[in-house]
Amino acid sequence: MQKICKQCGVDFEITEDDLKFYDKVSPLVKGKKYVMPSPTHCPDCRLMRRLAFRNEKNLYKRNCDLCGKSGIFVFPENSKFPVYCLDCFWSDKWDPLSFGRDYDFSSSFFEQFKKLMESVPKMGLYQFNNENSGFNSFLAYSKNVYMSPGTYLGEDLVYCRKSQHSKDCLNSMLLDECELTEGSANSSHCYNCKSTFNCRNCSDCFYVADSIGCTNCFMCSGLNKKNYCIKNKEYSREDYEKIIEEKFQENRENLMNEFMEFNKTIPKKYQNQLNSEKSSGNFIQNCKNAEMCFDGFNVQDSKYVVECEDVKDSMDVNMHDKNIQLCYEMSSGGDSNYMSKFSFCTVLSPESEYLFSCFHAANCFGCDGINSKKKNCILNKQYSEAEYESLKAKIIEQMINNGRAHGASGVEPEHKEYGEFFPIAISPFAYNETVASDYFPMTKEQVLSKGWRWKDVDPKEFSKSSFVLPDRIEETKDEVLQHVFSCEECGKNYKIVSLELSLSRKMKIPLSKKCADCRQKDLSRFKNPKKLFDRNCSNCAEKIVSVYSSDRPEMVYCEKCYLKEIY
Repeated sequence: MQKICKQCGVDFEITEDDLKFYDKVSPLVKGKKYVMPSPTHCPDCRLMRRLAFRNEKNLYKRNCDLCGKSGIFVFPENSKFPVYCLDCFWSDKWDPLSFGRDYDFSSSFFEQFKKLMESVPKMGLYQFNNENSGFNSFLAYSKNVYMSPGTYLGEDLVYCRKSQHSKDCLNSMLLDECELTEGSANSSHCYNCKSTFNCRNCSDCFYVADSIGCTNCFMCSGLNKKNYCIKNKEYSREDYEKIIEEKFQENRENLMNEFMEFNKTIPKKYQNQLNSEKSSGNFIQNCKNAEMCFDGFNVQDSKYVVECEDVKDSMDVNMHDKNIQLCYEMSSGGDSNYMSKFSFCTVLSPESEYLFSCFHAANCFGCDGINSKKKNCILNKQYSEAEYESLKAKIIEQMINNGRAHGASGVEPEHKEYGEFFPIAISPFAYNETVASDYFPMTKEQVLSKGWRWKDVDPKEFSKSSFVLPDRIEETKDEVLQHVFSCEECGKNYKIVSLELSLSRKMKIPLSKKCADCRQKDLSRFKNPKKLFDRNCSNCAEKIVSVYSSDRPEMVYCEKCYLKEIY
């Protein structure tokens, strides 16, 4: 089945397997099955919609609206709803059900949910069981971590987005069990490495890509169990150490540019997969029947999954981890969610739909801020099981039958409410505050023309700095912690934190002269778009489906040719 995306206008396909999945997750209420409508948006626009509710890195200093204490939150002072610190949010000083309301069938579901969202208090930071890690959101089971959203089980990390089981790392993303690693992405089990990309089990490696089990390698790509190599050529230990000692005196940006040019000359694998079977995507590991999946672990029988772990039989899920099964259009939560749909940041909330920031909310529909074990709630009002089932059935029927949106802001004409994630227009964040703007950048004019919000730049964040960072970490004094710096790339102001300084000294690297956003953009140069393209193997000319488009300069090999050439 071919469809045209209601948002961007591109053609996209609904396969027979997709229809079978929609049938599998169709709700059964009071013995009646409500067939899940097929999506009106293409996969990219569905992902954009979910990411537009995820603010990872824009933090604000403000007071908790319950206890009055000052703190760091993801919601600014002018938010329409109350914002609580973590202690207050989890306390018994307030009751989410006190904001409950009757469902009004003269109004659309999304209109009513928007009003609920504007009244229910929000958790100031999405955090669980952390220590000394206040400047983070979407962080769990970590200690001494700074600005590393999406991370769990980390310790002493600074600017390490979506990393796990890692320690003493800096300016990186998507690390797994790494230590003393800096400026790296999609690397696992690496030690004392700098600027490594898609590397595993490497140590003492610098400017290395697509390599496994290497030690003491510099400016290399596509190596397997090699030592003392420079640009893929082996040297004696003495010669190697002499050469890199001289190279390390050069400007880091020049070294990176040299490495990027060399990296283009080494054949690339059509897709990066490890221990995966019948799967497509990039940077996936231990997956089976995972289609169009990216940056994931242990994904099975699923499609359109991004940055997830332990997901089974699900579709359109991003940043949602741990024991996820039969879930659809879910974002930024996890932990034993079963048959859950169209929700953001939910934990332990099985068989629920249309939840925002709810925890232990089983069999609930259209709720916000549930923070304790509750069941059978609609718009934060609790019902008996029979009442809940009856009302839920009527609401779903109304949503399915709404050929038009009855004025719900941001919902396209002919959009059937049920079977769609929340419209971007009701997101509590401006579009350019969210991860959606990283994946799908848009201008202010484009965003406003769609009826979405935009946050204007504060000129105070771009003031000039009179203090210049030293080029060498050995020359850097503690006084840098007292100054504000201007990013040499975009001009935005940033500060150096004490853990960042200590890690830089420990790893003997200079402090970055770029803000955190520009550092992440630099890392993203080594990550392909989350798309697949038809092209031919650069060696044997066989047709392949690759994460590299046909107009890219890299040589891209099929599985057979890559293994023969590289290994």
